[in-house]
Amino acid sequence: MDDSIRDEIISKRPNISPILWLAFGTVLVIAIFVFIVYGSKQQYSHHVWQIFLVNFVFWTGLSQAGIVFSCILRLTQARWGRPMLRISESIGAFLPICFILLLVLLFIGKGEILPYIQNPYPYAAKDIWLSPGFLIGRHLLGFGLLFLLSMYYLYYSLRQDLGGMGEKLTGFAGWIAQGWKGEEERSEIWNILTKLAPAIAIVYAIVLSFIAWDFMMSLDPHWFSTLFGPYYFMASILAAVGMIIILSSYLRKHLSLGDYITDYQFFDISKIMLGLTMFWVYLAFSQFLVIWYANMPEETGFVIVRMQIEPFKTLSWVVLSCCFFFPFVSLIPRTTKVVNQLTIFIAVVSLSGLWLEKYVLIVPSISDGIHFGFIEVLITAGFASGFVLTFLYFIKSFPIMPVGDPLFGGKSGDGHGGH
Repeated sequence: MDDSIRDEIISKRPNISPILWLAFGTVLVIAIFVFIVYGSKQQYSHHVWQIFLVNFVFWTGLSQAGIVFSCILRLTQARWGRPMLRISESIGAFLPICFILLLVLLFIGKGEILPYIQNPYPYAAKDIWLSPGFLIGRHLLGFGLLFLLSMYYLYYSLRQDLGGMGEKLTGFAGWIAQGWKGEEERSEIWNILTKLAPAIAIVYAIVLSFIAWDFMMSLDPHWFSTLFGPYYFMASILAAVGMIIILSSYLRKHLSLGDYITDYQFFDISKIMLGLTMFWVYLAFSQFLVIWYANMPEETGFVIVRMQIEPFKTLSWVVLSCCFFFPFVSLIPRTTKVVNQLTIFIAVVSLSGLWLEKYVLIVPSISDGIHFGFIEVLITAGFASGFVLTFLYFIKSFPIMPVGDPLFGGKSGDGHGGH
C-alpha cells in the first residue's frame, strides 16, 4: 500500500461533535437508570427483564456476526469486500458490552426471566441441561472463549494496518502499533488471521446455538427444534450485513470514501443480503413444515400462539413481511442494489423485522400479551445508543480501511474483480 494512500486513510477519521456524544450518552444513562429503578420494583421487573432479554439476544448476535463476516471475507479472500472489512469489524466493538450484559443476565436476571430456573421442567434431560450451574458454566466458557478469540482477531487485524505508524498514532491505536517488527511481521499476522478466522466461525456457530436454545427456545417447556441454532446465528449474519450497508453508506458520505466504497461494493453486498434473506425464510419454513406435518401438540402450540392468536398473529406477519417479502421483492432489480438510499431503506426494514422476530420468539413464551410502554422504548434506545457509542469510538480511534491488508485494492474499487 502506497504511503500516501495510507496517510490519507489514517487522516479520514470523523470529527464527532460533542453534542452527538452527549445525546447518545444521555440516552444510555437514562436507560440504565430506568433499568435499575424499575427492575427493582416487583410490578415492573418482568417487563424490564423481558425487553432486556430481547435486546440482549438481538444486539449480541448482531455484534458477534460483524466479526464473523470479517472472518468470512478473509476466508474467501474476497477483494471486493475489503473496503467494508473494517466497517464489519467495527460492529464487534459492542462485544465487551455484550459480555457484561451476559453476566448481568446470568447472575442477576436469570431467576427473573428464565422460567426453568424457578420451576425446573419435569424432564430429566432438560433438568440437567438447564440447571443453573451448567447454564452459567457453559455460557461463561463458550462466550468467554468466543470473546477472547474475537478480541485477539481484532488486535491483529488492526496491528496489520497500524504497524510502522506508531509515531503518528496516540491512545489505544498507538498501543496496538508499538513494537512493530517490519514487513515480516505483517506476513506472520496474515497467517495468524487466516487460522483465527475459521476457529471463530466454528465457535460462533456453537456459542450462538447455546444462546438460541437457552434464552429463546427453552422459554417454552415443550417446544424444541434442531434447526433453531442455525436459524438464529444465520439471522444474526443477515442483521450484520444490513448494518454494514447502513454504516458504509453513512461513512462513505461523511468521510468522503466514494473512491474506496463504490457502487460495486453495494451491489455485491446487496446480493449477499438477498441470498441470506432467502436462506432465513428457508430455515424458518423448514422448521414450520415439520411441525405442521407431524401435528404434535407439544410443537404446534408454539406456532399456534404466534401465527393464529392475536396480538402475536399480526406481529408475526409483520416480521415475515419485513424480513422476507419486502427485501426479496425489492432486491431483485439491479437498480435497488446500487441506489444507495433504496439499499439503506431495505436494510433498515430488514433490521427492524429481525428485532421484531426476537420479540415474537421470546415474549409469547413468558407473557400473555404485548406490553410496549416507555420502559421498553427507553431500554431498547439504551441498547441502540450503547452500540452507536462503541461504533463511534472505534471509527474515531482506528483507520476505517484495512490499509495493511495485501488484498486491499485501494481507490476506485480496484479490488472488485477479485471475487
